[in-house]
Amino acid sequence: MKNLGRIIITVVFSIILISCESTSKKNKGQKNAVKVIVEKVNLYLNELEKIGFSGTLLVDYKGEKIISKGYGKSDIKNNISNHPKTIMDIGSITKQFTAAGILKLEMLGELTVDDALSKYFPTIPSDKSNITVHQLLTHSSGLVNVVGDDYEDMSEEEFLDRVFQTALLSPIGEKYNYSNVGYSLLAIIIERVSNVPYEQFLNEKLFTPAEMHQTGYTLPNWKSQEIAVGYSKNSEWGKPNEKKWDQSAPFLNLKGNGGILSSVEDLYKWHLALLGKKILSNKAKDKYYKPYIKEGENSNSFYAYGWAIFPTSRGTKLITHNGGNGIFFADFWRYLEEQVTVIVLTNNSNSYNEIIASQIAAIILKDNYSPIMPEDSKNPSISEESIQDQLKHVFTTIRDGDKNSWSELIKSKFTIDFIHIAPMEAHLSFFEKFSKRLKGGEIASIEHQEDEIVMSIKTKNEQFNMVLNMEFDENDELKFAGIMID
Repeated sequence: MKNLGRIIITVVFSIILISCESTSKKNKGQKNAVKVIVEKVNLYLNELEKIGFSGTLLVDYKGEKIISKGYGKSDIKNNISNHPKTIMDIGSITKQFTAAGILKLEMLGELTVDDALSKYFPTIPSDKSNITVHQLLTHSSGLVNVVGDDYEDMSEEEFLDRVFQTALLSPIGEKYNYSNVGYSLLAIIIERVSNVPYEQFLNEKLFTPAEMHQTGYTLPNWKSQEIAVGYSKNSEWGKPNEKKWDQSAPFLNLKGNGGILSSVEDLYKWHLALLGKKILSNKAKDKYYKPYIKEGENSNSFYAYGWAIFPTSRGTKLITHNGGNGIFFADFWRYLEEQVTVIVLTNNSNSYNEIIASQIAAIILKDNYSPIMPEDSKNPSISEESIQDQLKHVFTTIRDGDKNSWSELIKSKFTIDFIHIAPMEAHLSFFEKFSKRLKGGEIASIEHQEDEIVMSIKTKNEQFNMVLNMEFDENDELKFAGIMID
């Protein structure tokens, strides 16, 4: 018996030694992997910073925060650098908070996602009364994207009147049509059900439990120098919370669908909170992340509740959402099965910034990956002469045309996203205003800056700029993604 005891002890001790050795090798392997990832990502971001990248980055790998850094300036005039707690506008990432707020109310038994809008909006017209909360969450309501500018002064009654008067883009529940309007309606529902302001509800039920004390519209006690200034190229746009807002939050063209301010560190706290049950139950999270509807007929991505879901070639899922207003841009990538999270915020947006998170994810998940640099991602070859010819065509059509020619121009020369951002009647109304302003005018100069074109227009009484955002479609054809008169 004594010998048997020794044998058992020896075997157990050997198993422990092997287990410890295996764990030690695993830990050493992860440390080496982390070291390589950090070196590669730092090299990539340092090169981007040299050519103008301004923002913040946080990377989590296998449950460990391995990078949390700032790049460039949050305030050029006052020489303040970006750092991981710099506050920026996170755009449509706001939608995941609105969606979580709705699910929280469902957990509390206050509503269900199958509720029809007629329950919360008694005056809603019959063509929209059967839209459900679920369809607002998944952009399958058929509602238009927007009904006005982000900073347009508008009462709740005016907002609802404008929304309810619009025509549906597609039958209810049948098609994906991205709708900021839908998420603003969800914010109103949160307020009507909870009897507290939208931001206060998020703060009490989501942000405070997640220890996100630097996230919100106006409730956080930010110091002025903590909030980044936004820039368009080299021009100062200003701070988002200094724009025209209602008393305690943006007006309804923005509230609930965008405009929340946060930092990479606070968004990381949100990621961690969602891994547990302090915010949402497992049942609620199943709804939160479920891929309900394709984001387009030929898309391989699906929309969940405030998140987009992409299947990967490795049999895993990417849970993600981005947001931006042309000045600030935010990207939030989460591979939960592979334990990789990438959060990028920028305060000087350009089209390249939209692929930074994807390049960092590829550095981590693909062997020997070399990130695409800005000079490698330039637009397809097209002569400056051809660009100028197309710009002149746009200018003369707007100046001298009518509703029929403007409609044809929009359909042929503008992006699908631009076309769907508002009803055609709204586009034509804007073009009519542009046309009146352009009457008798000529192009004084054309300046091409990356994905933005500035045409200086000179009329008898004034000189002003017409700015167009351009991009290339899948057929390498030049399209315009936005237009404004400055």
